[in-house]
Amino acid sequence: MVGDELAATNLARSKLVTAALRLLSISVAFGLISGTFSVTTGLQGHSLGVFAVGLGVLADVTGSAVLIWRFRAERRRPVHRDIAERRAGIAVSIALAIVSAVLVIQCAVALTSASHPGTSRLSLAAAGVSLVVLTPLAHAKRRLGRRMGSRALRGDGTLSAIGAATSLLALAALVLSNTLDWWWADRIAGLVVAGAAAAEAWHTAPKRQSSP
Repeated sequence: MVGDELAATNLARSKLVTAALRLLSISVAFGLISGTFSVTTGLQGHSLGVFAVGLGVLADVTGSAVLIWRFRAERRRPVHRDIAERRAGIAVSIALAIVSAVLVIQCAVALTSASHPGTSRLSLAAAGVSLVVLTPLAHAKRRLGRRMGSRALRGDGTLSAIGAATSLLALAALVLSNTLDWWWADRIAGLVVAGAAAAEAWHTAPKRQSSP
């Protein structure tokens, strides 16, 4: 009886791991294309909002790639699941911290120089596509991460959510800059996302357990 319950538990876990790997593969495939495109158009159009979108998406690709390794490692050696989870959590938290640091630097430079973001159809399209794709992807990752007890997968879901939030802020900032000449809105949006990324980096990083 105990053996049957253990087999059922292992089967259920195996299905969750398969679902996670499928979701992460989609994230990597989309992120490589979308992230590169957003970074390129953001730099060309001097739009930190769109640049932040691409940066967040590429960081999400890094986190997803690490998590693919993590779940494949669990599939091969289930007993090492906790070790793989801890290493993945460290990698995802580092990716979040890098996103935060780069955005702060870029926004500070742009605010100091008072440079105005450009508004192009390509920039708007890049932000719009990322918003539509990353929002459900972030929700699916965080929900599955909760079911699996994976803080690293939830953190990667936050990376996707940051990409979606940045997309929304970039769209709003570009519109405000174009209609009201609020050039600084694009930069403030980047700083807000940087703060959220820093907070999630701290939350995702594995914590040391205190000695008894």
